[in-house]
Amino acid sequence: MQQRPRPTGRRMTRQQYEAQQRQNRIAIAIIAAIAVLIIVAVILILKPHGGGDDAVATMVEAGAGQPAAQTEAPQTQAPQSDQPQAGGVDLAAMTGTEPENTVQATAAPAEEAPAAAETPVPELPPAVDEVFSTRNPDGGLRSVRMRVIGDIMFCQSQLVYARDSGYDFHNQFSMIADQLANADYTMGNMEGTIGKYKSSNYSGYPQFNAPDVALQPLKDAGIDFLTLANNHMLDRWSGGVKNTVDWVEQYGFAHVGAYRTQAEKDKPVIYEVGGIKFGFVAYTHSTNTMERRGTDADAVALVPYIQKADFAADVKKLRDAGAEVVIAFPHWGKEYVRTPDDSQKKYAKQLAEAGVDIIIGSHSHMVQPMGYQTVATANGGSRQVFTMFSMGNFISDHTVQYTDNGVILDFTVNEHQDGTFTCDSVGYIPTYTWKQNGAVTVLPSGKYLNERPSGMDDENYKRMVASYYEIIEVIGDKFQLING
Repeated sequence: MQQRPRPTGRRMTRQQYEAQQRQNRIAIAIIAAIAVLIIVAVILILKPHGGGDDAVATMVEAGAGQPAAQTEAPQTQAPQSDQPQAGGVDLAAMTGTEPENTVQATAAPAEEAPAAAETPVPELPPAVDEVFSTRNPDGGLRSVRMRVIGDIMFCQSQLVYARDSGYDFHNQFSMIADQLANADYTMGNMEGTIGKYKSSNYSGYPQFNAPDVALQPLKDAGIDFLTLANNHMLDRWSGGVKNTVDWVEQYGFAHVGAYRTQAEKDKPVIYEVGGIKFGFVAYTHSTNTMERRGTDADAVALVPYIQKADFAADVKKLRDAGAEVVIAFPHWGKEYVRTPDDSQKKYAKQLAEAGVDIIIGSHSHMVQPMGYQTVATANGGSRQVFTMFSMGNFISDHTVQYTDNGVILDFTVNEHQDGTFTCDSVGYIPTYTWKQNGAVTVLPSGKYLNERPSGMDDENYKRMVASYYEIIEVIGDKFQLING
């Protein structure tokens, strides 16, 4: 039998082997410690601007949430942990009172979304096809009817489709224009920057930048006012902020929430509508750390952050400048949830106590509840402050459940004999973003419940109907549902 060759080297003793193993374990421990330190350093570097409380500090996301569909890669879905949770919000819990029309809505899990019905017209709340009266029955007292829409986003697929038609965006708004124009004043949240920035291409997520011509169909559809304070306003750094404000003004929009200079930021924003002087404030919870990566030192000064805001001082400045009604636009909370978080509730209460009359929020990309807060007044009385936590998406290419719909908020501001103003006749129009053959079109879903739009397939029709019921589920039956 052939013998196995004997090893030529000396065998390691047991003591030598154990010593080598100890050295290996020590080396692995040192490498692991270094890796942990690197991870902690990265987290600290990416921590959101503004400090503030821990609830706000945890809100930084990479962008508006779901990335736009790219031409070379499939669209990314929202993370599972960010899907809607069952539960609701009670505005009365903020103040310990039970104001009229307070909402306590319950959001159903995704798998319980209602299916299309043969006759999909809900019994409650009753829908109306006629709009509210825009006049106060008290005669000479002033009255203004307003409509407000949620996030206006130009994602990559929308830009590509518009580019192929010479950057004409009108068809994306053609089916909703009547609803936008049917008010004395219409406002919306422009999420992203506008206008060419140096040699950069127009882009969707994660750094939104659309051509200036995208503003034209918004103006043609009847939008009067844009709020610009949001987490994407620094997507082209401070130069992009200034470009955006320039173009917004050139197309004739009133605006709040982004500024070209500190002097502009310090100036009270007041616009007169229907004889009433409205004061506006807007804040964002972050700018996705872009303020730390900009090329200009003044980037932080151009966008107001909610964590650093002095609400009472801001409201006083507006009142001293003549504002009779104050409207706040906070861009706040977490993305992809249908209920407000603790920071939203906290800031809503602080804004109301500071003297804001109407609070209209955004950022979640999903519709959240609305209702009234009751706050004490200086004379020992009380007043009600209407609060909408989030209107959801108005237009985007998002397809995750609850992100393909939103609402047009409808309300009337009425003057009373004692000189006070109230937010009355609150209603809403459910909207749906219809994607077909690369095109994105926003439409009033209630108008097409029983007769789908020409060319809409079964899948989109069923989803449109389901989204209609999802919105009603969140809003509840305390406010008027408008289908027209």
